[in-house]
Amino acid sequence: MSITLNDTIAALATPMGVGGIAVLRLSGPRAWEIAQTLATPPNPPSSPREQGENRANTAHFARILDDNGSLVDEVVVTFFREPRSYTGEDVVEISCHGGRYAAARILQMILAGGARMARPGEFTERAFLNGKLDLAQAEAVAGLIHARTERAGRAAARQLAGGLSEKVRTMRSRILDLLALLELELDFSEEDVQFQTEASRRSTLSELEREMRALADTFQRGRLMREGVRVAIVGAPNAGKSTLLNALVEEERAIVSDEPGTTRDVVEARIELAGQEIILQDTAGAREASGRVESEGVTRTRRAVEHADLVLLLLDVSDPHWPTDDVLRLLCKRRVILVLTKMDLWPEALAEKRDLPRGLAPLAMCAVSALHKQGLEPLLEELVRIVLGEATGKDEIVVAEARHHDSLVRAIASIERAREQLGEPTLMASDLRDAVNALGEIIGETVGEEILERIFSKFCIGK
Repeated sequence: MSITLNDTIAALATPMGVGGIAVLRLSGPRAWEIAQTLATPPNPPSSPREQGENRANTAHFARILDDNGSLVDEVVVTFFREPRSYTGEDVVEISCHGGRYAAARILQMILAGGARMARPGEFTERAFLNGKLDLAQAEAVAGLIHARTERAGRAAARQLAGGLSEKVRTMRSRILDLLALLELELDFSEEDVQFQTEASRRSTLSELEREMRALADTFQRGRLMREGVRVAIVGAPNAGKSTLLNALVEEERAIVSDEPGTTRDVVEARIELAGQEIILQDTAGAREASGRVESEGVTRTRRAVEHADLVLLLLDVSDPHWPTDDVLRLLCKRRVILVLTKMDLWPEALAEKRDLPRGLAPLAMCAVSALHKQGLEPLLEELVRIVLGEATGKDEIVVAEARHHDSLVRAIASIERAREQLGEPTLMASDLRDAVNALGEIIGETVGEEILERIFSKFCIGK
């Protein structure tokens, strides 16, 4: 990809389909010129100055006509003159009626007028290149668009507002200050001048490392906010897995039958608890498979357990059967809630603590009757307690991108090496530069074109 800012790009900024309005966006040096050739105002401006300057950063009603003079649509044209726009360039947004015809026809006319189709994320990429957003803020735009829950949306909004960038810049600035004093000493090495004591440097590096580790440690929570918490529902055949899934999502998502082995694949459903997305996975009964299809289902059960953030292990106490030994071995390494099912069918005495397989240490135990909707609230409360055990503060900044976490890990390693090289100023300076560059990658101070292409290619067209 060759980055260029001297052409004008256009795209539909809203999803295609039936709706009240659709918005088309143009950005670049010819944005206003192209829009003028299409949108005819009812009362044309009397001079070029009124046509341009007086209409900047305002919205106006206009009609768009085709080559035959027939009306395509009545629209609202909003003109943002650079640099007071999203991209930092001249930007025009045309709001037309929703539906397939008007938006597609107007976009066709815009492209025929000299604009080219924008690549995915190219508007936000131009905002970054023109200094309207740093790279972490640009990535937060995509995070906010794709946020499905309150927690994910709040985290992306804090990042968009510059919370993460400010933390990174502050840490990077402190390293640069340290590096400047160190390089000054190297310049005066023959005069044996010391601008900072070794103890002071050690203290600063230790403090920086603690701050970086604290930020890096938020990655797991940030990832779960963004991607959702994967909860695998596991148990022997007929333990009540599908019935529980249907009860939790309050709809018939999985087939329920008395016949063992009904579920052959992983069935997913999503719910939201306390602002956090929970991805429930109903899995095949973990037993010795009787055929190739069931064998593949059990294999997928193991895979679901391996990738789960939390497991609900179901046990029908009236007919207790644990999953197969290989699945149990996997469960011993995961976070597990033991769910005793079909409580309406067994005496209360059976609800007492049962002997558990060796190595299995559940975080909690609940009893439910999914069929009669009994015990579901306590189970959901345990889910919330475990999933959100480390509650994120309202204004806390978290790391949600693997790229940011990787940069922090590399910066921490560089700071550790620098602390070990306190007696070797030249080597220490090299390690500090590595830390500065690693942190710079997060906000886009030190990032290559290849990384930019990878980041913005994940955006939708029109953003």
